[in-house]
Amino acid sequence: MGLRRFLIIFAILASFVVAMVTCTKVEKKDSRGLAYAGSETCIKCHKSIGDSYIHNAHFNASRVLSKPSSIDSLNLPEGTFLFNDHTKVGVEKREPGLYQIAYVDGKNRKEEHIDMVFGAGISAYTFAFWYGNKLMQMPLNYLTKEHQWVNSPGFPTDQIYFGRPIISRCMECHSSYVDKKIIQSDNFNIEEEFIKGSLIAGIDCERCHGPAAKHVEFHEENPLVKKANYMVSYKSLALNRRIDMCGVCHSGTALQTLNSTFSFKPGDTLKTLPQYNNYTGEDADVHGKQKQLLEASLCYKIGKAECISCHDVHSGAKLSPEIYSQKCISCHQDVQHNKIAKNNQVLLTKNCIDCHMPIKESKAIGFQMSNSKEKIPYKLRTHRIAVYEKVLNGGLLSLH
Repeated sequence: MGLRRFLIIFAILASFVVAMVTCTKVEKKDSRGLAYAGSETCIKCHKSIGDSYIHNAHFNASRVLSKPSSIDSLNLPEGTFLFNDHTKVGVEKREPGLYQIAYVDGKNRKEEHIDMVFGAGISAYTFAFWYGNKLMQMPLNYLTKEHQWVNSPGFPTDQIYFGRPIISRCMECHSSYVDKKIIQSDNFNIEEEFIKGSLIAGIDCERCHGPAAKHVEFHEENPLVKKANYMVSYKSLALNRRIDMCGVCHSGTALQTLNSTFSFKPGDTLKTLPQYNNYTGEDADVHGKQKQLLEASLCYKIGKAECISCHDVHSGAKLSPEIYSQKCISCHQDVQHNKIAKNNQVLLTKNCIDCHMPIKESKAIGFQMSNSKEKIPYKLRTHRIAVYEKVLNGGLLSLH
């Protein structure tokens, strides 16, 4: 009897120990597969870069608002957007978080909780809510500089709209990964649904540097080896391959692919993607087409400028025109500005970009204001570096 009791106790303890060991070995799996380590693993060795990158616009390209307090960090106010005397959208804070609510003749006809935010808030935020396993765009955007709630671009100008799905092509530039499944409805329409637990919001380390599990494993086993193994070095890539990695997301929505760009890795080229259109000389829109605009610049054509010439992709710091100008002057030390009055030439060392990369209005996006058909133009700095004959109020008259 004593032996039997001992064996039972021993079996229970053994099961408990096995369970504990198993639990300690279980690690959070990356939804992209075993080849990926996850950003939390990267930050263990690259803490200073990680601490800076969390403030970067790429990292904050999208965020899941899983807690009621998540929205507070965005400093968004309540507000109202009027379509007409009978129809309005209210933005209201409640205990679970922030809501957008459709009011018709003063009655609440539909309300949705903001589940996700897109954009770093440098210019604007776009919002989304879950409708089952579909991610839907909210009726209103928020402009951070103007401090205004505005109608989402492309939405009806005279009625509230909750019906635009956010598709995987959107997520390919605003997140690091999400798995999807294709649903065919009874009327033969094809729709997408997302696997919620697979979503990796924002642009994380491995979206730009490629899968890192082998890299991590090697350096954990060989801590004295300082040269990065099992990672592609950007410095070793040709110029066009380096900017292609940025161009995956900064080539605009005209980039059409048969396969998801989530699989695009350092060293790949956009030319292998079906239906990719190279820059053909048109004045590309400033929204989203930074790659095509840069490719039209002489600085790029002679190999003197690329994305990282001006942008520290790990930094969250906002640079001034003077700092950017110093980057220009490092190559253009002997340039003469004979047409500029001598008393204004002192400004040349402080602001090159407002003349040579002026701010333009996007033709693709505008934001309708409340109780008005008027739209606030979306203004962005062009990445076509050139000598513009005249720059007037953000409008370009001619260039060469």
